[in-house]
Amino acid sequence: MKTLNGKFGVKKIKLDMKKINIFIGIGIGLIIITAVWGILSGKIGRFVPDGKVKISQEKAEKKVMLIIDSGEELLSKAIETEFKEGMTAFNLLSDETEKLNLTLKFKTYDMGVFIEAIGDKENGEDGEYWLYYVNGEMPQLAADKQLLNPGDKVEFKFEKSPF
Repeated sequence: MKTLNGKFGVKKIKLDMKKINIFIGIGIGLIIITAVWGILSGKIGRFVPDGKVKISQEKAEKKVMLIIDSGEELLSKAIETEFKEGMTAFNLLSDETEKLNLTLKFKTYDMGVFIEAIGDKENGEDGEYWLYYVNGEMPQLAADKQLLNPGDKVEFKFEKSPF
């Protein structure tokens, strides 16, 4: 059997070159697939220093968001403020309405505080009432009993009651 220029040797070299080309093609394909997957998943092509991410997370964790939605643009407000240990939804509302010079009417009952009016919107107008939500859900507690956590979003909305 001849190895360099014989009939069998040329086929063996051609076969080895085909194998090498196949492996190179597969390798390049895997590199391309990995790069595309990395870019689409956001792992490659985006450099964010570790310190900045931590600072942003810390800032978000030490704040709470209050939204007062009266159903009218002029009275609707979104406020981000510092979180305080022991803060309740009512404390947040009371503090921020005072800063905004908005009237806040409420009554205190055994079960807690009941919001009667914010600004010029009073409960019962057109069958609407002041309801509140924490992180998109209506708590089963009065606003003065609902403790908040850093990062919470509290919304007081003037709307028809689901009850």
